[in-house]
Amino acid sequence: MAMARIVLGNRDGALALRQAREALEQLTDEWPDVNFALRTIKNAAATSSDGDDPLVRSLVNGDIGVAVAQLETLPLALPEEVTLAAVSRRLEPRTALVTKGTRALADLPRGARVGVLTPRDAAYLAGQHLGVEAVEVSGTIESDLKLLTSGELDGLLVPAATLIALDHRNRLDNVLDPEAFAPAPGQGALGLLVRADDDLAFEVAYSLQHRPSFDRVRAERSFARSLRQGPPESDEACRECVVGALANVTDDGELTLFGAVLRGETTLQASVSGEAKEADELGRELAQDVRRQLAGL
Repeated sequence: MAMARIVLGNRDGALALRQAREALEQLTDEWPDVNFALRTIKNAAATSSDGDDPLVRSLVNGDIGVAVAQLETLPLALPEEVTLAAVSRRLEPRTALVTKGTRALADLPRGARVGVLTPRDAAYLAGQHLGVEAVEVSGTIESDLKLLTSGELDGLLVPAATLIALDHRNRLDNVLDPEAFAPAPGQGALGLLVRADDDLAFEVAYSLQHRPSFDRVRAERSFARSLRQGPPESDEACRECVVGALANVTDDGELTLFGAVLRGETTLQASVSGEAKEADELGRELAQDVRRQLAGL
């Protein structure tokens, strides 16, 4: 009998490739009777919007059997044909500020040029009212760090997990408090997606499941997705809001979800706690609370 074959798909970039290779190694050890292959999906950017995603599309089309992706890069609303089968153990979820000496975001001089990877981070930086300039950079960490060395940038905002995964732990100058700079939903977590009707791929991907990380990500994405879509009985939504979120799970299975929303000049923060198994519901509950606050402004 021929061995089953599963193709893992990943995005472009050093981080995506390293994470996919690590997942491939783990799955190969766990499933010696499955023939695994790795395929980089070209033009699958490291930071996707809520629109069409080449990596997800490749999964739907059957070009790959498992999509391996950083959770913050995935659209909040996935196609019905796709399911998030597993989330491996999460790395540091917070955002790091890398500088040549300044240790705090608030200590950057006015006019300082700070590299950011996404428009979302640029908006959050502007919301700090520090008088600094956000400069969108490539997301190639080696190149971006050189911009600091050369003096073209005074600071760089990057997920701490990226620095850790790519052997730049020594550049963790300052990991930012989520209340000051809320991370993107799912930041620092790696997800494995499969087609909903592919039982073998689901079973294989699920073997890398870390349940607390899965629940944390579910809560964060549910919160952001609920804000984007609005309540079912209304057209009201926070489609223009900039959303940050961070969930934690205790050993007893209690989940606490912190959410931060920036709309225009207004920043709102809120939190909710409950059982981790109710992660999706907790995310929706927090979104409803934030919408009420926004409506009262």
